[in-house]
Amino acid sequence: MKYKKVTQIIFLIFAAEIIYALPFVLLRIFRPTFLDAFEITNKNIGFCYTLYGITAMISYFFGGLISDKFQLKYLMSIALFLTGIGGLAWVYYPSLSTLYILYIYWGFTTIMLFWSPLIKATRIWGGKKDQVLGFGLLEGGRGIVAAIIGTVGVAIISSMISEENSSKLLLQNAMNKVYLLTSIAVILVSFLMLLIPDFGDHSKITTTNKHSYNITKALRYPIIWILMIIILTSYVGFRMADIFTQYANDIYGYNSRESAELGTFISYIRPIICVLVIIFTKKSTPSKWLIIGFSIMSVGCLLLLFDKQILHLSLLLPVVSTLIGVYTLRVLYFTLLEEAKIPITMTGTVIGILSVIGFSPDVFLGPIEGYYLDEVGGKLAYQYLFIFFLVSSLIGLFASILFNNSLKSKNKLLST
Repeated sequence: MKYKKVTQIIFLIFAAEIIYALPFVLLRIFRPTFLDAFEITNKNIGFCYTLYGITAMISYFFGGLISDKFQLKYLMSIALFLTGIGGLAWVYYPSLSTLYILYIYWGFTTIMLFWSPLIKATRIWGGKKDQVLGFGLLEGGRGIVAAIIGTVGVAIISSMISEENSSKLLLQNAMNKVYLLTSIAVILVSFLMLLIPDFGDHSKITTTNKHSYNITKALRYPIIWILMIIILTSYVGFRMADIFTQYANDIYGYNSRESAELGTFISYIRPIICVLVIIFTKKSTPSKWLIIGFSIMSVGCLLLLFDKQILHLSLLLPVVSTLIGVYTLRVLYFTLLEEAKIPITMTGTVIGILSVIGFSPDVFLGPIEGYYLDEVGGKLAYQYLFIFFLVSSLIGLFASILFNNSLKSKNKLLST
């Protein structure tokens, strides 16, 4: 692999995870600690995600158009810098209303200027033959970065608090230190992004097809509508993983440190799964493995529904089973653009359209989780959420079968 491509993918990996560390990754890993430190409820977090999601839905649409017009690395660099500046607000112990404003702001900076450029850059990097490799390295590498962030965060928190001394002020100071260091790292990466090689000849990528920004044309692809459902249901699975550390705390009796360690462990298994996906899909098509991914995720959802006393299962078995499916899907769903032969010049526009629907769980999933965890509570709340998770996974399985059959029919027509 050429030095240029290695440099590009390394920086894409770091940028892709560290920008989402502030709104998502840190909260996923340290959720119980975060709730205790700032006396925030699950419903409050859910509302943060809703505000983020509403902003993101608007940003996905316009971000897709922007990524088809401007140089990708500059868009991503600006996004990283603005996101890191927002993260510095943690130094001032933000109130709940400030937190709401911050998530609206992050919905703009992390999506409109970053998401579509990231996916388009990765697709360009992979070319026609290495789509799974490109997205697999991106997703797996993001897991490594998240694990490093989690490991450093756990070390900082463990050095500042203990079982005997874990006052609210100490928890706040520990969390603020983690957010401060992460924000500085995001800003640093924003400047480093300017140094990487450009992603191909920008003029050819953006102007070859005068209909690049034609949304109506993009929506004429029937396969796009199926892909929306696939991304939507797989993203539900990815976002449901956010509550695993809280689940361990509430149901399995994990303390704050043990829950954070579980969140870090989840991050470490992510690159392992992604590497295996790259290996196993090498002689197959991504669409076939999409079916396998949804099947495994569905089994994991089913295991989560059973009480631990009934099956005598370790928490890790259903969690790992679910995550194998989740991360398999995360590697694959954007590789389907190449398999479906969507023109490269329409990539930004198509990503924007897909993302508006596909990542809409950012709007509604947080409040749903918050309601059940705060109002219903206990095992019953988690069972309701896991039933929702299972139904979503089964819908995704059906959509992936339909997608695979649609590709087969299209290929048959082309060969006759």
